[in-house]
Amino acid sequence: MSPTIEVKLKDSLISALINGVINAVIASYTFGSKALVPMSLDMISTKELSVWGQAVPLTFGLGIILSLITAKVFAGKVSKAHPELKETVTKPIFPTLLVIAINNAAFLFGWFVVLAILWTRVFGEVYVSSWLASALVGVFAVIVTVLVETRTKKAVLKGE
Repeated sequence: MSPTIEVKLKDSLISALINGVINAVIASYTFGSKALVPMSLDMISTKELSVWGQAVPLTFGLGIILSLITAKVFAGKVSKAHPELKETVTKPIFPTLLVIAINNAAFLFGWFVVLAILWTRVFGEVYVSSWLASALVGVFAVIVTVLVETRTKKAVLKGE
């Protein structure tokens, strides 16, 4: 009988918080010189920085990078703790892990685009301080990290 491995959101919190801080610091350099930063802009294409404009590409990049890293690290931990599952959890990067990574990135990218559009539609152009803008990008990074890690671990355990 094979062991049951549970994937919990709380298991991703420490890495999510670290990732959130890192991305907030990066965003603070991006927004640093501005007194006010728009949450979003009521236009499809612009060269002006916005919070949602930083968050949407963040989801895609983090989705792919974190999926690949999480899959490899998680498979290694499961293989050590449960050697009988090594065949199930060890996956080749191409195509299996790459497909998981692209699915995660597309899922999150799509949701964040929808949320950005809905935000703009409901609230219009709202401006926040550069400090709050950076913190919000950090919060988005925390959410993305938790979702990516959880979805990736579940996909690896399924034996997809």
